[in-house]
Amino acid sequence: MMSSTIKQFGRRTRQAFSLAGLASSVLRRSAVRRFPALSVEERLAMLPATAPVDTSLAIRWNDNHIPFVEAGSDRDAAVGLGIVHGHLRLAQMELMRRIALGRVAEVAGSAAIELDRLVRLIDFPRATEASLALMPAATRAWVDGFADGINAAAEARLPPEFETLSIPYEPWTAEQLFAVSRLCSADYAWKVWRTLNPLREDPEWARMWSELIGIAAVADEDIPIGADNLEDALPNAFDRAGSNALAVAGSRTRSGVPMLACDPHHIITAPNLWLIAGVRTPEIDVWGFMIPALPIFGVGRNQHGAWGGTNLHATSSELVDVSAEPLQDRTIAIKAGKATHELAARESAFGPVVSDAHAFNMTSGTVALHWMGHRPSDEFTPFRNLMRASSWETFADAVDGCALPGLNMIWADPAGHIGKMVAAHIPSRPLATPGDLVVGPAEAHRQWARLLTGRELPMSLDPADGYVVSSNEAPVDPPVTISLFFAADHRFRRIGALLAERDDLTAADLKALQQDVMHAPALAVAEKLKLTASDIGLAGPVMDAIAAWDGRYGVDSAGALAFELVSEPLVETLEERSPQRFVSPYWRPFSRLERLVDAATKADLVDALKAAVESAAAPFETHRTWGGLHKVRLSHPFTKLPWLAARLPTIEFPSGGSNDTVMKSMHPFTQKVHHTNFGANARFVADLADEDGTWAVLLGGQDGWPGSRTMFDMLGAWRRGEQIRLPFSEAGLAEDFRHPTPIAPPAPAGPDA
Repeated sequence: MMSSTIKQFGRRTRQAFSLAGLASSVLRRSAVRRFPALSVEERLAMLPATAPVDTSLAIRWNDNHIPFVEAGSDRDAAVGLGIVHGHLRLAQMELMRRIALGRVAEVAGSAAIELDRLVRLIDFPRATEASLALMPAATRAWVDGFADGINAAAEARLPPEFETLSIPYEPWTAEQLFAVSRLCSADYAWKVWRTLNPLREDPEWARMWSELIGIAAVADEDIPIGADNLEDALPNAFDRAGSNALAVAGSRTRSGVPMLACDPHHIITAPNLWLIAGVRTPEIDVWGFMIPALPIFGVGRNQHGAWGGTNLHATSSELVDVSAEPLQDRTIAIKAGKATHELAARESAFGPVVSDAHAFNMTSGTVALHWMGHRPSDEFTPFRNLMRASSWETFADAVDGCALPGLNMIWADPAGHIGKMVAAHIPSRPLATPGDLVVGPAEAHRQWARLLTGRELPMSLDPADGYVVSSNEAPVDPPVTISLFFAADHRFRRIGALLAERDDLTAADLKALQQDVMHAPALAVAEKLKLTASDIGLAGPVMDAIAAWDGRYGVDSAGALAFELVSEPLVETLEERSPQRFVSPYWRPFSRLERLVDAATKADLVDALKAAVESAAAPFETHRTWGGLHKVRLSHPFTKLPWLAARLPTIEFPSGGSNDTVMKSMHPFTQKVHHTNFGANARFVADLADEDGTWAVLLGGQDGWPGSRTMFDMLGAWRRGEQIRLPFSEAGLAEDFRHPTPIAPPAPAGPDA
């Protein structure tokens, strides 16, 4: 099955699908059947001819399998978008649905029981019924139409994964779409808690906790590379953990009209966690990025403006000590193959007792998860309103209604306005640093008694600098504590510096900016190493490369390679000699290096550098450049199955970028060849001076169908820094979108029906 989750989760997932009781008949079918190569035309022939629409609609496709839906009403347009999602990503969506509902073990068997137990404990669908009841009739019609479209695509043709794993198809409903939405709203703080909770028993915890809250130790959006357990990584599998977004005013563009750019950061996988789509009705015209199974445009442009966003890293959850609170027992029934397993769970007035679950790494106590996602809220309507936003005010009205997942939202419009505001509902937490990760019941009641919305939180409209930027940085002067764990400001400062240099920016400049791999703080550390080496006469190819390095993590950079090869043994040696313990081997690797180098005595730094350079010599001679060590691998998740690996394409290539560069490409400190599992995975640019001036590209391609030509076909454009035009004009659509597929209403029932 089919999504980023499997690629990220490693060993446990391989066990689940290879050892957990898949029938031998399924394995035999998998072993002998190949997935044939399919052209765009062959794939489009799999679309349904009819769907539950009131009038015929048309879907135009370009050569990259990007769709533009044209319909006579909004509801019919939603059906068309549902058909698009079902056609391109139905298998990926099935995994997302099963994860959201805690039903993976039904297919994967007993190895996925703990995963399902965790998901059932968190209970993503908990607020579904109440939230759907909040939706206006027009939004509910949109959501129901989207589900109808998915089911129409499924009736026409199921992806091969369903047969290979003997997955029965179940029609999608609005309730299930909402559950997936809540899965995608998982709180960023959960991954931080997973790292920190075991340390709360450490004698040095008070000191480490106080340091973490300081500017030097805020959290970055790293996912532990090499995480072994499916349930460990699950809570944040689909949330938008990173991203860059920016808007520039007309005072900084060659055309005199604003532009917007966004490059989301996510798990690296095939198929991508985004798909590109467009839609037109008498009321809306939109191009943008959608998450499979969600009927919203997270990044987009209409005829009146453009929007994008980044993860706010908002703490929309609280860990609450419920050891003295009344608890209720409940039973979770999980099907694994033909067997049903009944597992115990506990509930409090604040939420589920997650100290019983492995994923949160609670080592003691009775602790409940108090999460915004367990409260009723309607995020579909605000994002539906974004498709109609025509000004900063209508944009702000839409954003103000968003409670989850916690985003920084950027806006630009042809009238000349640019701005940034928070899309989240935030508990009224004091600005003082809390004493611990876990709060008491009285404190939780007090903080959650009032929620602040976007208009009460930091925002910026038409700043004098002529640009707004978001890169998961801490908001300026918030009235309450939004989070304790924001990203380092390296990307934020780099983007701002590049924009501030120019008053003649073009769309080509913004596309180039999205590929920037400069890391000035790393260059500063390299300069310290260079001076230390010079003082003691330490020379050779590794130090020569570091001395000549310009700070850029280019794919062909020898300096970036040398710096990274030296960093791993340098950190290890300096940590052994450090009088203080640092938080985690996965906690902001560059920050760890920077702090260790700054804090080291000269004697310790000299000894550590000598050993590090010696250790780096052989791998430096072998790999030569940063791209020789640092790579991207795109493959269908079925390649985890040994009997299918040879029958599915895998694409691997050298990559530039690093943890803290604008073109984000996550990696650990290592001297071994490695594959980034998190980073930039999509790019979007909108020039509001030109109705056809919208472009986008995915790392990989649109289609999730094994063997499809468009599963990886955007890779060349991605590596060259090119993007695909998304026009609004009829002339542009006629030129680029030459594959029309009509969808008709169902045939009238005959007299004998």
